Amino acid sequence: LLRYQNPKMKDSDIPHRTSLTNSVKDRAAKIQHELNSELAKAPGRISLTFDGWTSAVMTAYIAVTAHYIT
Repeated sequence: LLRYQNPKMKDSDIPHRTSLTNSVKDRAAKIQHELNSELAKAPGRISLTFDGWTSAVMTAYIAVTAHYIT
């Protein structure tokens, strides 16, 4: 698909699935660390709510909301 859109693209330009997986995991760990640091600064207690749903065209969604009172 990528080569179809850009015929000049070489195999070496396309990341391997394991490289892409590792990149996503590394980024997720970094974001989780940053989020934990920010939430630790919040005064009081924090409550989390989660909601999951699927759209009419079967796209899955999940939402996470943090609540706290200052």
